[in-house]
Amino acid sequence: MLSSSDIAVLLAWDRIAKYFHTLSTNYQSGTKSIKNIVFSEVYGELIKKILNDYLSAEPKVLKTDLWNEGIETDRNLAKYVHKTSQKAELVGQDISRIICEYAKQKQENKIEIVRSTLLASPFHEKFDLILDVSTVDHIPEKLRRKWILNESNLLKKNGILLISFDSKLNIFCELFHRLATRKLYPEWTLIPSNIRYELVNNGFEILHEHSVFILGLFFGTHRPWFPLARLLKNREFITFIKKIELSKYSKILTFLAPQYVFVARKKSD
Repeated sequence: MLSSSDIAVLLAWDRIAKYFHTLSTNYQSGTKSIKNIVFSEVYGELIKKILNDYLSAEPKVLKTDLWNEGIETDRNLAKYVHKTSQKAELVGQDISRIICEYAKQKQENKIEIVRSTLLASPFHEKFDLILDVSTVDHIPEKLRRKWILNESNLLKKNGILLISFDSKLNIFCELFHRLATRKLYPEWTLIPSNIRYELVNNGFEILHEHSVFILGLFFGTHRPWFPLARLLKNREFITFIKKIELSKYSKILTFLAPQYVFVARKKSD
């Protein structure tokens, strides 16, 4: 049972969504920002690898929020699911009525949209893949264990969970949260070892883990006028960064990368 304070935190996203939707619209300039490119490249590659290597040709996929598809549309991750697996059935949920409405306007019925939260899930069917891209770090600490347990319960045996979050081990990321982002919306940095423990404790096998979104650390890379924009948008440079972040050595970058990601499989036993 969710408390009134928990519900208030979750429903704050209606107000927050309107503000960031206006902000995002004002920043749109015809060319994608560096932050959006590297974000989409890394998560797009992870989604592609999961769909090709671990799942059937017609997977049922759940995305745990619709911020990427409704607000920051340059980071639309739903398109990577459909691009890789045209027969995938994609469901997206969000607690915010406003975000759901924005996503419906922009996704052209390519995704089934449900206003809900995994903390009180309306779903009875099982999914092959759950995409939790920086949703868990918006969940209050006392509810995170329940959140991950519910993700496990919604997955089929051998189903895959992609879960990412802002990392507490990056001191710059932690300071930015304390001084800026936490004043705008509910979000917390998390420790990778704690999430790893919760995943293993809830019947998951860790397949891959990576430190990612290194360029997201630098303020200004979401603006088209960023001084090094032309250099950093170079195709070869972006490919190089992606290769590092998705390598088995990327865990070494934990103290530099703002985000951490696990790809975990629900055990069959």
